[in-house]
Amino acid sequence: MYVLDRLWRGEIVPTERSFRQRSQYQITLKELCQQMDEFLKLLSPEAKKQLEAVSALKSDISMMEHEDSFIYGFRLGVGILLDAVSAYDGQFTEPNTTG
Repeated sequence: MYVLDRLWRGEIVPTERSFRQRSQYQITLKELCQQMDEFLKLLSPEAKKQLEAVSALKSDISMMEHEDSFIYGFRLGVGILLDAVSAYDGQFTEPNTTG
């Protein structure tokens, strides 16, 4: 089956990836959560609301960056593929050909 078929059928969902147990990602995420819990204990209710607003905006920016990077990377990959299969008139001939 083609990748596009699997994508269309929902068998591939690029945004639904999980991380490996005991990976550096999991370790860092756990540390971040612990640090955030400790930090939130120091904040007033007003400061917590402001932090939530800032965090939401940061999350929005991060999603935009990730989406754009995904699209750029995909387009770059397709461009490389098109270069690989298109005619190339370089300075030298291809091996085992004439002309």
